[in-house]
Amino acid sequence: MTSNESEVADEMDSSEGGRPSDESDDTQVQRLQSQVEQLRSQLDETTERLRQTERNLRWMAQQQASETGKSVCPSCNSGGALGVERTATGKKKVECTNCGERLV
Repeated sequence: MTSNESEVADEMDSSEGGRPSDESDDTQVQRLQSQVEQLRSQLDETTERLRQTERNLRWMAQQQASETGKSVCPSCNSGGALGVERTATGKKKVECTNCGERLV
C-alpha cells in the first residue's frame, strides 16, 4: 500500500460511515481524482525511466561483450553467457549462449 492509499484508508476508517466529517462528497471525489492523476503521472515517469535504464543496461552488456568477449545477459542474468562472434562481413554478433537472445 502506498502512502497515498494509506492516507485515504485512514481517512475512511477514522470517520463515521466511511465518510470524512469535514469534506463534502464532491470535494472528496475531486481530491481522490487529483491523487489518481498524480499517481498515473508518476507511473508514466517511472515506466519511461525503467525503459531507458533497460536500454542502457543492454547497451553496456553489449559493449562489455564486444570488448572482453563475455558479459552478463540482461535477459536471463547468466554471468558470462553473452558471447561474441564475427560475421562474414566482420560485424560483431552478440548472443546469449544460455537463452539465445541476440543483442543488436
